[in-house]
Amino acid sequence: MKKTLLAVALAPLCLQSSLVSAQTTTDETMVVTANRFEQSTKNLIAPVSVVTKADIDAMQANSLTEVLRTLPGVQISTNGTYGHLGRTYVRGSDNVLFLLNGVRIGSATTGFTNVGQLPLTGIERIEFVRGNRAAVYGADATAGVINIITDSQPQQMSGEVKAEFGSEKYQQLTGSVANRLGERGWMKVAANFEQADGQDVASFGSNDDDGFRNRDGLIDAGIHLNDHWTLAGNAYYHEGNIEFDDSFGGSEETDNLLYNVSGRLVYDNDQFSSELILAMNRDEAENADPSVTGSKIVTDRNVISWRNAALVQAQTWLGAGLEYTDEQVKDSNLWDSWNQVFNSYDKGDRDNKAAYVTVNHDGQQAQAEASVRVDDNEQYGTEFTWQLGAGWRFSDALRLTGNAGTGFRAPTFNDLYWPNFGNPTLEPEESKTVEVAFDGQLNAVYWRLAAYQNDIDNRITCQSGSCQNDDALIKGIELVAAFETGAFDHHLSLEYLDPKDKNLNQPLSRVAKQNAKWNIVYNAADWQASLNYLYQGERQENLYGGGVYEMGGYSLFDVAASYYLTEQVTLSGRVANLFDKEYELVQNYNTQERSYYASVTYQF
Repeated sequence: MKKTLLAVALAPLCLQSSLVSAQTTTDETMVVTANRFEQSTKNLIAPVSVVTKADIDAMQANSLTEVLRTLPGVQISTNGTYGHLGRTYVRGSDNVLFLLNGVRIGSATTGFTNVGQLPLTGIERIEFVRGNRAAVYGADATAGVINIITDSQPQQMSGEVKAEFGSEKYQQLTGSVANRLGERGWMKVAANFEQADGQDVASFGSNDDDGFRNRDGLIDAGIHLNDHWTLAGNAYYHEGNIEFDDSFGGSEETDNLLYNVSGRLVYDNDQFSSELILAMNRDEAENADPSVTGSKIVTDRNVISWRNAALVQAQTWLGAGLEYTDEQVKDSNLWDSWNQVFNSYDKGDRDNKAAYVTVNHDGQQAQAEASVRVDDNEQYGTEFTWQLGAGWRFSDALRLTGNAGTGFRAPTFNDLYWPNFGNPTLEPEESKTVEVAFDGQLNAVYWRLAAYQNDIDNRITCQSGSCQNDDALIKGIELVAAFETGAFDHHLSLEYLDPKDKNLNQPLSRVAKQNAKWNIVYNAADWQASLNYLYQGERQENLYGGGVYEMGGYSLFDVAASYYLTEQVTLSGRVANLFDKEYELVQNYNTQERSYYASVTYQF
């Protein structure tokens, strides 16, 4: 089997499409995110989910938040409705690494990726690895890795234009076109405009609607220089405006600017691959009111990555790589509302140098993987992480796998220096994780049952006042399954978590213990329908100064249907939150009410 590094632009994305197709499949679906080179999901030790463009179209999602919350192990906390702040938790932890075409994204100041401001524009697929990948990717990957892939290699000209309207004056116009350039090149261009008046996002502040507006653009291009060398690149641009309520009884709005530019040079043959990536991205947010803390925050990240993989013997690959990351805070104003003065970050730049080695054996009966990584952080010194995994297939109906490893998270600039909350004495967070799982295919039903534990020392938390280190222990059991009943495709996940703050002996904030998801797609000759069910149990918010705010459990139903009017024209409709359930994910923040959407898509 020919394997390549994380350059998805080098392989046509011609994967089987069914809702969250690879999250519960044992076919030859290929992924690149688990170990940074191409592997079949059948022999992977780590659990991987794949969402394709066709899957997103089937559920008619309007946001990345709606897509991610259908995946096993994922919980999302949102400060409001569409377009507003969204934070991702995987298996009870928010140490989740987001990649765009293999390049780290997200704010260097907040330390997380705001999924509420990442549109679905141009996405070809999403690969999601559950569990610790820190020995492969470094900091922030102890709970999982989510790789958003826009690269494609069109064989002929294709494109689409979509117009959508919905509740709260929601409007969207999006389009894309892709084509070959000569015999060896390709290019894709995509654009998106969407806006909505929204609803009142909070129970405090002004009693008015809080809307949003997004503009997005994407370009992917590349050329095969010859049979072995390829040069490719992509650029992504996002400009958004969000309205929200402040804690002083007024209304505010924030302008967001995100962009990512990357280029890669790849050498690839049957037994060796090498890839050099140069990338830069910016995350900028500016509040209309200069007296608001953090009225302007600008962070830049520059990345150089060199990755290699070699076939050392049948079904065994050796990988190695070097990475350099430089993070800088620029042109930022921090308003200290207590002392009525502007501050700046005490330290506004740092770099990280890393080297890693991986070994993977993808046998049909026995599988094994091992990774070690060394990170030299300018601010915190050296961090060493490791990971070991093994699998044994007794038969097609039963396989046993195990994973263990370590990981870390360095405090962000906000953790250290935010006025009145930052703590410059914070220590890096360290994790020890373990997972044991059984999986198999039985009577056309794929299933996976896993038990896992994440033991976190020096966990960094800022939800109960000033940032501090404490300890946490997260234990969980997870069951996923996939099966068909006639024309219906079913994907099911059940999860029970015990997320505990070991210092306070209480549950972690904003994490539900019980989670259930059932995604169903019906396929007919000229139409398609989907039903997404989500249940999440009670959760709590640990309050500043002590105390607990309880948030009840809830069930959500989203339904969607598409009718293929012609080969080029599709009519679609969706109802989100079908039964208009009221619920909270963050204290005093409202969530999306029942909403209706209709769209028409023209493909060429």
